[in-house]
Order: sequence, then C-alpha cells, then structure tokens
Amino acid sequence: MKKWSPIFVALLAALLLFTSAAYVNAQESGLTITKTPDKTSASLGDTITYTYVITNTSSGAINNLTLTDDKLGSVTLSSISLNPSENVTATATHTVVVSDFPGPITNTATVSGTDPNGNSFAANASASVTLNPYEASLGIAKTADRTSASPHEVITYTYTITNTGDVTINNLALNDSKLGAISLTSTTLEPDQSLTVTASYTVTVSDLPGPITNTATVQGKDPSGKAVSATSSPVSVSLTSNKNLLTKSEVLKLSGVPGKGISKAPGLQKPFNPKSKAAEHAGKKK
Repeated sequence: MKKWSPIFVALLAALLLFTSAAYVNAQESGLTITKTPDKTSASLGDTITYTYVITNTSSGAINNLTLTDDKLGSVTLSSISLNPSENVTATATHTVVVSDFPGPITNTATVSGTDPNGNSFAANASASVTLNPYEASLGIAKTADRTSASPHEVITYTYTITNTGDVTINNLALNDSKLGAISLTSTTLEPDQSLTVTASYTVTVSDLPGPITNTATVQGKDPSGKAVSATSSPVSVSLTSNKNLLTKSEVLKLSGVPGKGISKAPGLQKPFNPKSKAAEHAGKKK
C-alpha cells in the first residue's frame, strides 16, 4: 500500500482548509444594506422617508436584485445589477396613520440577488421610528341672546363647536339638557375647524319662577372610533312674569286661583288685560 509522506498530507490539508474558508467567505459576503428613516419620531399624518443603500461586497457581479420592505412592500431599484463594490440607492415613503399607533413603527427591508453561477445572496436591515401620541378633543361654547325672559318670549341659544385636537372628529351630535337634540350643519370637523348653530326655546309658565339653566354636550368619534365629548358651561336666564304676555288663564293660575276649568275655558285663553282686577277677585266669595 502506497504511503503518503507527512509533508504531502500537511500540504493537502492546508489546501482543503484554504478552499473551504474561501468558499465560506464568498457565501457570507456579497450584499449589504442600510436602511435610514429621515426622522426618529413622527406624528399622525407625517410622512416618513426611508433611504436604502445596497452594496455589492462580493468579488463578482450580483444580478436580479429585488428589495422588499415588510411594511411598504416592493421598493423599486434604479438598477438590478451591481458589480463588485458598486451600490444603488432607493427611497420609499410611509404616511403615519391611526393603525400605526401606539407605535413604534419598526420594519425590515430585505435585498436579494444571484451571481452568474446562480448562487443566492441576501441581506436585511431594520429601522424604528417612535410615534408621538395624538390628541382628540372638542370644545363647545354656548350663549343666550338674553339674560332674562318672560313666558311666551323666545330665547335663542348659540352653540359654537371647535375641534381642539389634531385629528378629524366624525359622527358629531349635539344635545341640550333642556332642548334635547340640536341639528348640526356638519357632523365632521377637521383640526382647528369650528361650526356654529342656533336653537330657540319659548318660555312657558311652568318654567317660573326660573331661572332656566341648561348646558350643551357635543359628542363625536376620533379616527380609531373612540368617543370624544365636551360639555359647555351652564347658561342661566332669569325669568320674570310679564302679564302683558300672559293669557287670562295663566294669570289666574299664577294668582293661585283653583279650578281645573281654567285651562279649558275658551274665554280664559285670550290675552290678559293688565287693567283688569279679575285676578285679584277671582275665586273670592263676596
């Protein structure tokens, strides 16, 4: 049996080791990628621009390059082939939406390609952008066109609703604690937008002695469907009893005259004569 000399065996082992190491290095190197966002933090509606730099670090050409971002999808490259040491730069953008919250936005880009021998190469890089919390809020102001009123007089209320946050509010609804639901000219408000509506109330005898004090509440939903609301400060209107505006029936009731027929007697539904002494003598026995 032929014997190999120790020197030959050593040289053969060294050659195999070198060949193996060279093969491993060729496979491990090939492509690198960096991914850089143009900001480290963003707010709702902001646009983030990502820059990708792909470099061929191998000793041969790499072709059929593709770049995919796991959040943005496929990213177009200006070249799909790179010679050794060459690089290509690409960009892609993302606009921050409600579904991105609470964040951060962390995504990974992967580049892949092949050399002329069909060997595959790939590399990836990740980036993270923190999100600034958004505010959804409403404000409402309510005023009355008078500070005092009598039965049969009309109070006109003015309501001004403002979007005081930084997101759109939808499904707006306005309710007054005394008047009930108030119609709106729009049910959507963009940030910093306002809308103004009015509603009227006719004072009745049953409101006496007053005052009429009421508030208004506006409700809506932010882009995520979360409820947003605001309530106005109370508005108070004092009441007086102006007999010139009352009916005979109402004057008799206010004077304490008993009798269910007062509200039904046709003649008592007419305007009261201030010069009349009927209220003073009604119901009294002679």
